[in-house]
Amino acid sequence: MREGTRARAGAWFAFAACLAFACVVAVKPLAATENGDATLPKRAKAVIETHCTVCRGDTQSADGPIQSLEEIADDPGLVMPGRPDASPLYLRLARARPLREVKEGSDANVVAPSPEDIEAVRDWIASLPLREDGCRDRTLVSADDIAALVRRWADAVGPEDAAATRFVSLAHLWNACTAPMRMMELRIATATLLGALTGRREGLQLETLGEKSVLLAIRPGAEALKVSGWDRLTADAPLSASGAVPADWLAARVLSERKDDDANAGSIGQTVLDKAGERAVSALARHWTRDVDLVRAAAEQGVPPNALRKALMTVGGDLLVPSRRLAHGAVPRDAWQRLSHALDGAPKARVEKEREKTDPRDAVDVVLWPDRPSYRPRDLVTFNVRVDKACHLTLIGVDGEGQATVLFPNELEPENLVAPSVTVRVPGNTAGYQFRFEKAGEETVVAICQRDARRPQGISYDYERQRFALLGDWREFLRTAETREKNIRARQEVQAARRKRRGRAPVEKEPPPVAPKEAGVEGRTAITIVIEPGGGPL
Repeated sequence: MREGTRARAGAWFAFAACLAFACVVAVKPLAATENGDATLPKRAKAVIETHCTVCRGDTQSADGPIQSLEEIADDPGLVMPGRPDASPLYLRLARARPLREVKEGSDANVVAPSPEDIEAVRDWIASLPLREDGCRDRTLVSADDIAALVRRWADAVGPEDAAATRFVSLAHLWNACTAPMRMMELRIATATLLGALTGRREGLQLETLGEKSVLLAIRPGAEALKVSGWDRLTADAPLSASGAVPADWLAARVLSERKDDDANAGSIGQTVLDKAGERAVSALARHWTRDVDLVRAAAEQGVPPNALRKALMTVGGDLLVPSRRLAHGAVPRDAWQRLSHALDGAPKARVEKEREKTDPRDAVDVVLWPDRPSYRPRDLVTFNVRVDKACHLTLIGVDGEGQATVLFPNELEPENLVAPSVTVRVPGNTAGYQFRFEKAGEETVVAICQRDARRPQGISYDYERQRFALLGDWREFLRTAETREKNIRARQEVQAARRKRRGRAPVEKEPPPVAPKEAGVEGRTAITIVIEPGGGPL
């Protein structure tokens, strides 16, 4: 991306664009993955086991086992494959301090992950294929396809059997780029769940419809679950036009009801699941209960992800923040349900405000989004940011070759304290400069907002030399930020001593940060923008 001014020094900004945050061609693989580092997953898992409580599945207990790396990588609430800067797991580890990882009553002397620990997880995430890559050369299953399967089934079995048949769908899981082997596991888990519900482990009348095997037909009527019982169980299901119940929703609903009824562990209906069955059904349910990213949301809507992103960028009012967060990241299931209803044209429901945070140790919630759903070369771009606490904002652009530039603050907009619940635009309307994409490719923008510091560790500003601070290789910067910070402080001390020897007045100190006593309280997020080929003249 190119930084340009409306006034002076336009040539300088064009030169700066060739150094950082521009000239995008393709994302370079990391050296570790190029060399086929077989130890990387093992090292990442060791770090996650030590430092990630939320990676421990349903229990989230400090001594419980973590989910498999495959499950963690598949969870949008933890990992955005191939994009560590946007992955909540990496952002959690990258905070200056462990913050809310420690629960009340537990040992507060938690050792923060080392830079090497954080880098191992970062490299592991970067080595993962993009989630949407799983949909290449895949024909999606539309709502019309499901409806056609149901009609053909009804015509084949006759009206009496058709009236007693119910359908369970895995089409949205297929459309969400789930790998074929994983799809087979989810079908087995669904069959296990239905067998438990009907009380029939064997002899279950369950048929798989269609070439992709994403629609299951079941005929309730056993003693454990009659048709009326099935209809009561699924009364609140997000049904498709064909009446098919999402398999993962059904698993989550059944497990939730069992928990509410305080039934025996493993029991569903009149059948007790063994440990393997319990794990399989719980894993199926997590596909529904976990956070929802753009790929999954688009799969549920039955539209391409880019089309859904475009629709989300038009949503305003109370749903503006979650819609923009989903357009470039993930949101909790309940937030997506509200958005989905709004996109479907349902009457607008009153959106409850999130619980106000009262503990100063809570991380700052940062939402970052660009002003348009898509871009081509030579398009101008403006970034929007909202936070839930006053903090000092830093925006960093990382180009396709991994070169990083501080976009904000800069010489023309040096003040970076932002207020809560206000949308901040960068560049501002009267900032005197613009951002413009130069070439097709991918660019990442990282947002860091801190309460106890005016700038991130390792970054210094010298506006007499650089209007936009150049950080060099982003991965290298992250690895050496602590050392860079020590060097910055050492230079400041040397400069102060030199001025004192020469009888000059000391350099005026910066004002203190907004909350200097809230050590380590910050928020981080990142978005990746794809610049499509094309574009007009400059």
